[in-house]
Amino acid sequence: MNLNSRILGSSEKKLVILHGFLGSLDNWITIGRKLEQLNLEVHLVDLRNHGKSFHSKDFSYDYMCFDLKKYLDSKNIKKTSILGHSMGGKVVFSFLENHENYLDKTIIADILPVEYKNSYDNIFQSLKSINPRNLTKRIEFEEHLKNYFDDELFISFLSKNLTRDENGNFKFKFNLITLSEKFDEVLKALKPSRIIDKEINLIYGAKSDYITESKLNDSLQYFSNIKLSVIQNSGHWLHYEKQDDFINHCKKIISI
Repeated sequence: MNLNSRILGSSEKKLVILHGFLGSLDNWITIGRKLEQLNLEVHLVDLRNHGKSFHSKDFSYDYMCFDLKKYLDSKNIKKTSILGHSMGGKVVFSFLENHENYLDKTIIADILPVEYKNSYDNIFQSLKSINPRNLTKRIEFEEHLKNYFDDELFISFLSKNLTRDENGNFKFKFNLITLSEKFDEVLKALKPSRIIDKEINLIYGAKSDYITESKLNDSLQYFSNIKLSVIQNSGHWLHYEKQDDFINHCKKIISI
């Protein structure tokens, strides 16, 4: 099975965009359209167990790298720039170990290849405590989420995972069971068998706790050529909070 994607534009110059955990390609359409203006063919991709891509009990960075290589080969893409946010960024870090030759410009958004201690217990509880088939309107799901979260941006993000099946009933796009069971796979550190010296452009939010000096130092032991760009007044969701700034950083990197 191949990954679901949406392709914007047509060009010999390619860009692949990978979303974060519980996200989908839909989160990146606006940014993809703006980057397409650089005469790029932009591939927005749903990772396994997310969006409209296939569901599987197998979930790890190794599996996601396998899927990405298969996707690139199926599209006859020999070289592409790549942008990954959060979990999607860690997929890129992992992909570099064995498939560096596929990648041109590499952009990581607010993540490092280290172990994180984040707890998604509240998120999983909010999702497991409601049966989407019982919903009649999307706003009912948003009202449910307000019992767990104050951040309207995050509520909107989770709400984008609600869709309808062939009978018109609501369902989740993602594979909630596997993702909740295999969440530790998302958090784990990536330690390649060799030092990777390819230039990696890391764009991070000044207010984000995902990027710290100690985490960066740990990362540089394995990925020795990380170039930093900071976006002020933004956190982990920098591509939403400061979208124009984020796009300008990406354009500058890709155009070099």
